[in-house]
Amino acid sequence: MKAAKNVHSENMAKGHGQYTEIVEDEFLPLVTKSTFAVVHFYHKDFERCKIVDHHLSQICREHTETKFAKLDAEKCPFFVTKLAI
Repeated sequence: MKAAKNVHSENMAKGHGQYTEIVEDEFLPLVTKSTFAVVHFYHKDFERCKIVDHHLSQICREHTETKFAKLDAEKCPFFVTKLAI
């Protein structure tokens, strides 16, 4: 129980449990520092992205073992091309 509490505290210190918006330069450090990461590449004009955004903002509070973030697909052409998004 102590080890689980320590892991939970470390994850919360890293920003887990929150759904934050990042920029292109923050992408690689974010996904390499956390064991699990979910990054939503969104487009402001797509209605489905707003729906996914809503659900991820709720899920992030329950799954503190995972870092959740969103990234504007229009502002990061390198990763959109490289990851074939």
